[in-house]
Amino acid sequence: MLKSFKIKKIFLFVFICGSMSLAAQEQQDISDKELVQFADAYTEVQVLNQQSQQKMMSILQEEGLEIERFNEIQQAKMDPNKKSDATDVEKKKHENITTKIEKMQPELEKNAIASIESTGISIKKFEALAAKIQEDTSLQQRLQTIMEKRQEK
Repeated sequence: MLKSFKIKKIFLFVFICGSMSLAAQEQQDISDKELVQFADAYTEVQVLNQQSQQKMMSILQEEGLEIERFNEIQQAKMDPNKKSDATDVEKKKHENITTKIEKMQPELEKNAIASIESTGISIKKFEALAAKIQEDTSLQQRLQTIMEKRQEK
């Protein structure tokens, strides 16, 4: 019994040490160059998102619907338990806005992919790095340092 307990304890220790070295190895697999490329791509995507939001706001203004009201109608539409108090005119405006925004989507996606790839990183690599960064606080800190250095310039 005691021998079995010691073996389990040793196995657990070896497993933990192996896991830690594997995690450290995974982190080291992401070079500073890759993080810089990711930061470049991330910045490009943020700029595109801001431009897209401005275009969407213009569409809302053209249709004469406030963002808050659009969101209320959208939430009611998405939630079967929520009753919409939207007028027929508001529903038509919401539908027009939604159609225009949906028509923008393919071009927005194409532009985002082109922007990411223009930084020297593939979309697949960008997504993989994003997932790793989201899971690893030390990678987040490294990325944050890179982003902060850029803001200082």
